[in-house]
Amino acid sequence: LAYVEDNVRFVEDFCRRLIHGVKPWRPQASFLVWLDCRQLGLTHDQLQHLFVDEAHLALNDGEMFGPGGEGFMRLNVGTQRAVLRSAMESLARAVAGAQRKP
Repeated sequence: LAYVEDNVRFVEDFCRRLIHGVKPWRPQASFLVWLDCRQLGLTHDQLQHLFVDEAHLALNDGEMFGPGGEGFMRLNVGTQRAVLRSAMESLARAVAGAQRKP
């Protein structure tokens, strides 16, 4: 549990420092962090493209969980820190690239 908690803190710190427009929501009883991507201003399809095609990450999108899930992606942090770091770095590059496009 301590390792997963450290992974949650890692994601929170990483987003705060390096991924502007993505705000993690701390899980209350699991190892699934909800990433609030609404500040990116992307449609559902654009958000899917960003995560799958640009960041090469297969996360569940919030819309599949019903109303209110729009603009969210669900990240599993129950993994090795190196895997999580690689995923977050990939997401940071993809978001930075999307923010540079007109």
